[in-house]
Amino acid sequence: MFKRVLLSAAFVLLMFALASLYVGGVASLTDRVVHFFRPGPKLAPPGTVAVEDWVLFAETEHFRYYVHRGDYIPRWAMELAEDQLNAASAALQVDFAGVIPFYKHPSQVDLYQVTGSKSTGVVVAAEGGQGSELHSVHRYDAHEVMHALAHETMGEPPSFFDEGLATAFGWDWTPGERDVHQRASLLLEQGRLVPLKRLLTNWDFRSYKAYPAYTMAGSFTKYLLAVYGPEKLSKLFELDKYSQREEIEERFATAYGESIYDVEASWRMELERGALGTTSSHSAPQSTNKELAITAVILLIATFLGAILIIVAGEKVADAVTRHIRALGRTAGRWLRRGVRE
Repeated sequence: MFKRVLLSAAFVLLMFALASLYVGGVASLTDRVVHFFRPGPKLAPPGTVAVEDWVLFAETEHFRYYVHRGDYIPRWAMELAEDQLNAASAALQVDFAGVIPFYKHPSQVDLYQVTGSKSTGVVVAAEGGQGSELHSVHRYDAHEVMHALAHETMGEPPSFFDEGLATAFGWDWTPGERDVHQRASLLLEQGRLVPLKRLLTNWDFRSYKAYPAYTMAGSFTKYLLAVYGPEKLSKLFELDKYSQREEIEERFATAYGESIYDVEASWRMELERGALGTTSSHSAPQSTNKELAITAVILLIATFLGAILIIVAGEKVADAVTRHIRALGRTAGRWLRRGVRE
């Protein structure tokens, strides 16, 4: 009975390890040991309070993380945020040497009480107007990181381009998300792409349904960056947040040398051809469904083979140990009987 319990426990541990590796990646198994091999973020001393109810948890090169007591930011989230910011800075050809305060809220209600925003994340001007603060209910928020970077280095343009840039990079750098061009192609197939003219001003963008508006803005802005480069895109970020449509059209024509609606037609044509579905603003390899399916099958086979090996080897080891213990017991018994006779 004891032998079967040990074998069952070993099988459960193996399943847990493989499941963690598949669902969370290597980081889910190495988070606790990797710091032995390389220095990690500088953790704040226990009890260090930045502002009321906030504790400074850690600092990295470009972020200062604040949490409520008992909460935390995992290592992978801090590393991914740094990687994203560095890659985005290179793609946009901007230099950012500052530090972004990152406030991780325990709930959306808490975030709303502090910032007045009803979203899950928001970037606001820091107290005194010096820099930006990032507030989020997520430990890693690629979308808001892009807002913070853009506002600090390029400006805060109308929402179509501001949210477009954040959506493009945000989805590229969020594990499990589909490419924004793929989402836009699906909207095109469904007949849900609306003319850009209806989205350009802040009022028009915010009054439209979030999913089509953000997806279109993300795909179009990503197309501009890939085809025309960051220098022309930066000219659009010089626009005021509340610019009117005519001003946006004029600035676009000056920066790109053609009408925004002519470029829109080219973008739609590329979507129809399916030529934009594989582009990425993120150089890390993206797993396809086929690769995931193959990985799942391999892990399933490995799990059962591993379980069989554990059971077979465990039974043999247990039998050998049992025989050895019995032999020792018989030997000890003979010595005891011999001692009694003498």
